[in-house]
Amino acid sequence: MSWDHLLVPVDWNDTGHRAVDAALELARQNQARTTLMYVIEAIDDGGDGENDLESFYAKVEADVRDRLAPVLQRFRDVGLTAEPEIIVGQKARAIVQYTATASVDLVVMASERVDLEQPVAGLGRPDRQVSLLCQCPVMLIR
Repeated sequence: MSWDHLLVPVDWNDTGHRAVDAALELARQNQARTTLMYVIEAIDDGGDGENDLESFYAKVEADVRDRLAPVLQRFRDVGLTAEPEIIVGQKARAIVQYTATASVDLVVMASERVDLEQPVAGLGRPDRQVSLLCQCPVMLIR
């Protein structure tokens, strides 16, 4: 199977780094373009502090862009197309909606192990929701 457009929802933990590594290898093998997505969780302020929230989101977005720059450069260093996508919203919903509108062929996403003592407890996690709701294949990296 050939992948033309990969989506990698990023976070800054070890599992997230492994997902980026896996996506880089898949992108290299397929000469795929890659979108590195970061979702800033939306804060419901009840409508009172919209200007404060816009300023907060702008600061977070600037920090995320700085942190994404070296990751994007890894893709570009090997001749691949990689772009950032920063969205304010609910993580799973934003990822699923983006895949539906951006012709994503594969989501490569970090995932935590399921606690076998309480397997149902992890069903609300974004990685589980994305894997169930996306209309394209999802590769979960542990």
